[in-house]
Amino acid sequence: KIDHIYSTGDSLSKIAFKHYGDARLWWLLAWYNSKPTDFHCKLGDIIEVPFPLREVLEQAYDSRV
Repeated sequence: KIDHIYSTGDSLSKIAFKHYGDARLWWLLAWYNSKPTDFHCKLGDIIEVPFPLREVLEQAYDSRV
């Protein structure tokens, strides 16, 4: 995983785009970090960006079923 420090101008979608190349994966960061929306993120928070992406996606889908 990579630790990303949430800073001014950040959003979960921007972080997802930076690390995964797809802003639509913002929900994965939200789920993994227990921060349902950007409003739950504060400046200075550590947002964990998990890898490998395929395994984390499988984990997320399995948790929803």
